[in-house]
Amino acid sequence: MIKKKLFRYSYAVLLLAFILSSFSFSYGKTNNNIVILKQKIDSIVGTINCTVSIQIVSASKYDLLYSYKPEIKMIPASITKVITSSTALMNLGAGYEFKTVIYTDDNYIDDGIINGNLYIKGYGDPDLSTYDVINLADQVAQKNIKEITGNIIYDNSYLDDEYKGLANYYQGDTKATYWPYVCALSIDKNKGSTNPAYTAAKILSDELTGKNIKLDGIIISGITPESSKEVSKFSRTLSDVIINMNKISDNQSAITLFKVIGANYNSAPGTLKKGTDAVINFLTTIGIDRSNYEILEGSGLTRYNYVTSDLYIQLLKYVYDREKSFNCFYASLPVAGVDGTLSDRMKNTEAEKNVHAKTGTINSVSSLTGYAVSRDNELLIFYMAMNGFGNSANPIRKKQDSICELICQFSRK
Repeated sequence: MIKKKLFRYSYAVLLLAFILSSFSFSYGKTNNNIVILKQKIDSIVGTINCTVSIQIVSASKYDLLYSYKPEIKMIPASITKVITSSTALMNLGAGYEFKTVIYTDDNYIDDGIINGNLYIKGYGDPDLSTYDVINLADQVAQKNIKEITGNIIYDNSYLDDEYKGLANYYQGDTKATYWPYVCALSIDKNKGSTNPAYTAAKILSDELTGKNIKLDGIIISGITPESSKEVSKFSRTLSDVIINMNKISDNQSAITLFKVIGANYNSAPGTLKKGTDAVINFLTTIGIDRSNYEILEGSGLTRYNYVTSDLYIQLLKYVYDREKSFNCFYASLPVAGVDGTLSDRMKNTEAEKNVHAKTGTINSVSSLTGYAVSRDNELLIFYMAMNGFGNSANPIRKKQDSICELICQFSRK
């Protein structure tokens, strides 16, 4: 009896020892691979002649795999759009609709005559096109409208009239020519138009006339009365807007969305200040230290935004943990070697198709942040920013791409 007990005890001890030694071997190998990853990235960082900040963690395990000067405050450039789109997804939801609505102040239109004005009001759809306005005109015509006795009034009041963002606001900032025209009633990305809202109203007017609807008034600016009746509506979802915004790094979309976030957070008209307040509130709510950032606008055009690596690591982890929002956000990021601003990068490397990330570039600033798939099929979160390297970003991008390849080659096994 005693011998049996001793045998069982010895067997249990041996089994435990085996498990612990296996774990220790596995853990040691993982640790060793992390050390090797660090050495390889350090060798690349050592060749970069500018200010560098990098951080890499596991999305699921949330353990630190690499860190280089993570506390440094950096100019983010267009990776600011990651903050804008994630704030929008969390505050508004992927299904949020950007409306453009035709209203009238005539409450009875069944007689085919609008005895009053027709209003076209924009609610900040940055992607509104000529085709969309034609769609609105078709809807009006389908209601058998034959005459409009009043004016065609375009309503830009949902966003403020600071149409060129922070252009010429800060000395030494990005030049005014790079800032897009942003307004509540956009048309065709506002290119080639000094008054996009008027242009949208003119397209509507011409379409209605072409459908044999008599227009007695003129096109003017104004405010839609609260008691007005909806005649037609076109809408676009937030998920569609951020896919375009992040894939091609669309500044007009980003600043417009930033102001729309502000309008929803603290009433219309949306402003940059209200957008900033909404971002601060959101980031504070999820535990991000206020001292880690300054976000003055949503595109990254200004050199007066600043961020740290912790902001992006925490934010990308937060989004990852929320499956529905994450799927939308992840789909909006450029894919290495495939599309968007990463279409020509990391081709024929292990990073191709395995890196989904947002790029950022302004003069002497290059950044990249997002997710990478390792050899173990583990999703890793990374942030890298380089500031102060001179005029050409191409050599810096190649360093970033090499680091991404190392991340995708990483294995814990």
